[in-house]
Amino acid sequence: MAANKVMRSLRTRLDDVGWTNRVMLYEFLRFNIAGTFNFFFALLLYEFLYWFDLWPAHTAVAAWAVSSAIGNVEAHFMHYRFTFKSTFSYFVSLNRAFWTYSAQLVVTTSAHYLMVEVLLLHHRISWLVNTCVFGFINFLLIRWIAFPPELDEKYIDSLRGDST
Repeated sequence: MAANKVMRSLRTRLDDVGWTNRVMLYEFLRFNIAGTFNFFFALLLYEFLYWFDLWPAHTAVAAWAVSSAIGNVEAHFMHYRFTFKSTFSYFVSLNRAFWTYSAQLVVTTSAHYLMVEVLLLHHRISWLVNTCVFGFINFLLIRWIAFPPELDEKYIDSLRGDST
């Protein structure tokens, strides 16, 4: 019953801001185009930090955590500027993204540790799995938390234009 209420509330929010399947697909495609650049940036940074060996006892996990933290800031800028072309305050958006990315960083670093140090998967395979598995989740979280369409100045201006 509560899940039904949440889904109706979400559906209303989506409808209110005009986030149709077409809009979502278009934004997801732009997310993946920007994500391609982010992917290579993060991979190169990860490889450098892995080679640099920040923490010899946990080389892969340390490289993942640090490269993810730095990569998240870079990715936020790319998505702010190119994916969502947001007019929402950059620093408020960055703060919201920080909380989203921090939670995700805990989960993905734990997953990286599990895959590399417990299951003994090659660290690059673990990197790829983490990057791919959490990509779509990341898209939804940052779209609705870091770049909320109903707080975007373009959307607010369109409401003002409708009422006059």
